[in-house]
Amino acid sequence: MADYTLKNIPESLHSRLQAEAERSFRSVNQEIMFRLHRSFDADEVRLTATHARWVYDALQSGDPKPFSEDEVDAAFERGLKRAQERKLQGK
Repeated sequence: MADYTLKNIPESLHSRLQAEAERSFRSVNQEIMFRLHRSFDADEVRLTATHARWVYDALQSGDPKPFSEDEVDAAFERGLKRAQERKLQGK
């Protein structure tokens, strides 16, 4: 297992971590690990919900029709462009 040292933790954040660790009967390190795991789990849930919504919307959008290779490529390029724009905006 890898070790990692956090530096320059703001005092207010450190105090909150200590208080939550004590409340949960965990060490500060255990509290940090717990919260990191929880944040990744939450990201995964949001992504899964987004994908499910996309599938539902697609199924509700009408009768299926095959896409041409050009239409698939164009849609892919639009998706990449949107992702790059969101990354630049920090979303």
